[in-house]
Amino acid sequence: MALLSVRDLVVRFRTHDGTVHAVNGVSFDLDAGETLGLVGESGCGKSVTNLAVMRLLPAPAGRIEGGQVLFEGEDLLRLDEAGMRALRGKEIAMIFQDPMTSLNPVLTIQEQMVETIKAHKKVTNKQARAQAVDLLTMVGMSEPDRRLRDYPHQFSGGMRQRVMIAMALALQPKLLIADEPTTALDVTIQAQVLELLSRLTSEHKTAVILITHDLGVVAGLTRRINVMYAGFVVESANTADLFAGPAHPYTVGLLHSMPRLDAQPGEPLIPIEGTPPDLRHAPVGCPFAPRCAWRVESCWREMPPLEPVRETAEVQTTGPLATHRSACWNRPTAEEAIAGRPLRVDFVPAPEPVEVSR
Repeated sequence: MALLSVRDLVVRFRTHDGTVHAVNGVSFDLDAGETLGLVGESGCGKSVTNLAVMRLLPAPAGRIEGGQVLFEGEDLLRLDEAGMRALRGKEIAMIFQDPMTSLNPVLTIQEQMVETIKAHKKVTNKQARAQAVDLLTMVGMSEPDRRLRDYPHQFSGGMRQRVMIAMALALQPKLLIADEPTTALDVTIQAQVLELLSRLTSEHKTAVILITHDLGVVAGLTRRINVMYAGFVVESANTADLFAGPAHPYTVGLLHSMPRLDAQPGEPLIPIEGTPPDLRHAPVGCPFAPRCAWRVESCWREMPPLEPVRETAEVQTTGPLATHRSACWNRPTAEEAIAGRPLRVDFVPAPEPVEVSR
């Protein structure tokens, strides 16, 4: 049994400007000790999916309107708030996106870390403080005993992120959700934080969901990758398979729009034309169709299912969603994925039907 199984998760935000269709039937599995990457453009539903897993959606606008979130077989969506509070931090922890604002500015680091530890463990203040010192030492903080007495504004962005990682791992959770853990950090600190996450989760056998828009980050850290677009998972694959043979036009576009060290001199980047859809409108057909060079007539009418790319594809992990899968009516060939454009003779993308309003 998978540690975490998300099935047909649907999240909506009810606003004065209309209903935002933020997550539209997302499903995935995560095994114990596995690292899963969740990638896509800003606004594609990555963070909202995991806030829904944690039951931390902003109320009353954010609502889970369908699906299941099974953690060790128990549906988290059926738990009351007291049950979720008992799980958060202890069994499932989250590193939030912005280290500059995730810590309480009016409390010392010691107060915040001790509060986290004592909320789930029957220990004295002295014992909790000693554990906080050990945790800061573990994440590479110099002079941890002294720094515990400091306030967040006395730390750099990288140091704050180390504190957040220490707090997230304080209770040795079975699942860690890292939401853009390197946002606003310079390249050197990014590398240090990612190496730290990799080492600590490996030592503690913690399962990780790594949320990012940077494919370079997930390339060396994850076992599997889910690519999200407009609230859908459009491709799911073993990390090596995804980079070697992307099977969805959006994934092809992501890979060709980022610089590569092995690129030939003068080789241009290929941007993804257009903009993401307005999620206030209910999705009709494939949401990537208006930006897709491979679109066919059926793309305008129906969202393709997430199906195996090859029927004989080797299963890389356990669970029903473990093979290389793609949601596309007209998948790019291997040669087209390398070129970043359709190569078939006389192929012309299907024009948008007049009656479809987007």
